Amino acid sequence: MPGVTIEPSLAWLLHPLAVNTFLDKVWGTTHYHVKHRCASYFDALLQAPSAIEELLELFRGDPSTMHLLRGEDRKSGSDSYRLADGSLDVARVRNDFADGYTIIMGGVERYVPAIASLAHSIEVELNYPIQVNAYITPPATHGLVPHYDDHDVFFLEVHGSKIWHLYDGPDVPPREMQPENNKAVAIDGLPLLTDLCLEVGDVLYLPRGQIHAAETNSEPSAHLTVGLHPPTMLTLAIAALSAQRFHDDRLNAYLPPGHLDDADVQATLGVLLRDAVKAVEDPSAIARGLDVLADSLVHRGRCPPVEPASTAAPIDGQTLVRKYQPLYSRVQAVAGGVALRFASLAVRAGADHEAAMQFISKSAEPFRVCDIPGLGAQEQIELARTLIVGGFLILLSDN
Repeated sequence: MPGVTIEPSLAWLLHPLAVNTFLDKVWGTTHYHVKHRCASYFDALLQAPSAIEELLELFRGDPSTMHLLRGEDRKSGSDSYRLADGSLDVARVRNDFADGYTIIMGGVERYVPAIASLAHSIEVELNYPIQVNAYITPPATHGLVPHYDDHDVFFLEVHGSKIWHLYDGPDVPPREMQPENNKAVAIDGLPLLTDLCLEVGDVLYLPRGQIHAAETNSEPSAHLTVGLHPPTMLTLAIAALSAQRFHDDRLNAYLPPGHLDDADVQATLGVLLRDAVKAVEDPSAIARGLDVLADSLVHRGRCPPVEPASTAAPIDGQTLVRKYQPLYSRVQAVAGGVALRFASLAVRAGADHEAAMQFISKSAEPFRVCDIPGLGAQEQIELARTLIVGGFLILLSDN
């Protein structure tokens, strides 16, 4: 809609399906096709008519995460498509693309602010790390061989269209979905679950383990994959054990000499390990493990560039501000007070600032500086100015 600012989010991706409905009935269970019936739906991310050229230009300076694939034949961007000056050999990429190779670009969120905003928005909402890749497939070509992914994926069609074949294969247990394993699947004898056409502007959700393949029509196709990488219980267990080592020396005990070769020593390791793992029975161990995961999510955040005018602008109690979104933040107790952590930054203050920090961290709507609780007028202004300079708060006008 002309004049409407789009803020990419999970709700925007799934519209008209409600996020709660998706999480309750679709997530991790079945595929779902969102037909937006709007060719310009993803223009806020990449302009549909020029998406392919825009993607190639993004990776011109650093082809290290690009590779091309045709069947089992894989060519790496860092080895095969780098010019003497280190930049992308676009001509060679185009030649191989014309020869039937699919172009795969990793970590697109690092290059496009709107795509980064979508990724961080989903990260904040679900607490899951997100990575966005791009796939450009030649006309009348099968993309990757039939396979499954070891994580859930949203496919966003940003140019052209693509036919997706979904197969009703046997369930693959998660223990067999390790990143290093070959995920190609022989589809001989597998019943076809459905065929569907992903038009430009559409979204397809596939849960991990869903066997699929895709092919293009008479024009090239470009789609983004929004990969969700939820922490597992193993991730939490490792985080909890790692954090607990600062509180329980059972986790810091050395392995005995000869533990790799001495059978008698190895016979004692089970008892030692079981005793060490009991350290997570401490009621605070899970909280410490969650702190580790939260810190990791905080560090994935990015603040916007701060305009000089914003840092120099005079503010007072009536100044209207809002938290930059999407940005994951948390308030932690530190020596001498509290710290508001966001992106790679931490703003520290005395313990009397905790209520103010919590209010700002959890805010979702605009507020005035004088609304910050627990502080005097001058302290409110100083804290707000510090967070504006850090990019955490954004100045708004009353209009």
